[in-house]
Amino acid sequence: MQSLPLMRLISIVCCLLVLAVSPGLSQPVKSTPAAVSCETLCGELFTSIRMEPDKLIMRLEEALVIHEACAGEIVTAAMDAVNAEPGRVRKIVETAMDLAPARAAVITAAVKNYTSPVVVAAAEEHEEVRRAVLPAAEPPRPMDGEQVRRAELPLQTRSIPIVEVRRAEPAAAMEFSEQQPGPSVKLTDVPKAAPLK
Repeated sequence: MQSLPLMRLISIVCCLLVLAVSPGLSQPVKSTPAAVSCETLCGELFTSIRMEPDKLIMRLEEALVIHEACAGEIVTAAMDAVNAEPGRVRKIVETAMDLAPARAAVITAAVKNYTSPVVVAAAEEHEEVRRAVLPAAEPPRPMDGEQVRRAELPLQTRSIPIVEVRRAEPAAAMEFSEQQPGPSVKLTDVPKAAPLK
């Protein structure tokens, strides 16, 4: 009689093993997700916080749950995303300490050693402007028979006057001679005008 319960127990164990081993009858085994690297996780966290700043705490909690070992890097990425605003940094530290109390030393070190990232501006391309160097020469003078005229822009309806600068040139020496008044002329034959009425 003792062998009967032992036999039942053995048969039950065998049935359970068959059910566990048979692929059609057993439940599928959940595969563990591939480990996410700290860099990838921090990059996604930074981008998501920048896109939706009001979901800062939620995104931080998700990142800490996914990879708690990267707590220091996660806190640093979150501080970068909020430009190290003191009020938000305080919320980040409180949330990280609540979710990962075992990593308190790493989180504290990350906050103490935090330096804002230096943005290196792309080197601007300098355009070199070269000007032709003209030899020191007199401006060309008009040849005989040529006229120098002012150019007018074709789009203007009226020409803009150009201020003309004139110089006084000394006159050629002239000889002056005194004239003596001649005999006075008497006009006696000129009729007188009639008075108007």
